[in-house]
Amino acid sequence: MEKIVKIAHQGDYDEAVKLLEQIAAKSEEDLTQKELEWIAHTASLVAGYEEQQGMVPIDIRSVHEHETDVQKIAAALGYEPQLTDIIRFKMLQRKLNQKSLATLLSMSTAKVSQILSGKREPDLNFLRGIHSKLGIDGNVLLETA
Repeated sequence: MEKIVKIAHQGDYDEAVKLLEQIAAKSEEDLTQKELEWIAHTASLVAGYEEQQGMVPIDIRSVHEHETDVQKIAAALGYEPQLTDIIRFKMLQRKLNQKSLATLLSMSTAKVSQILSGKREPDLNFLRGIHSKLGIDGNVLLETA
């Protein structure tokens, strides 16, 4: 894995976070010492960029895991969330990555990735899965989808 030297703009940041998520999908015992060092280095660059940009960390504990009130989730996020924001918030609370969410929903990782990135509209099966597996209220799905 190539060492990231600097995170200068949002594109660099997005790429670094994407790479961190990919490597974090591995179990900790499967990571090499070099990968662990890369994670520590890259995470510090990401944290530095977030601090420089005034990005506020999300306190996922400020909202109960089973909370469905959009206003409470919005208060924790600091903005009015779209459906994908709510899903990502719930993923953070449950420590799920896209791959584990896809497994939980019995869907392909590609489909989940496309929906979360906005490249594909959520279909009924996805919305049903999000409702039943993440506990997102149907009214919330209707309000934000």
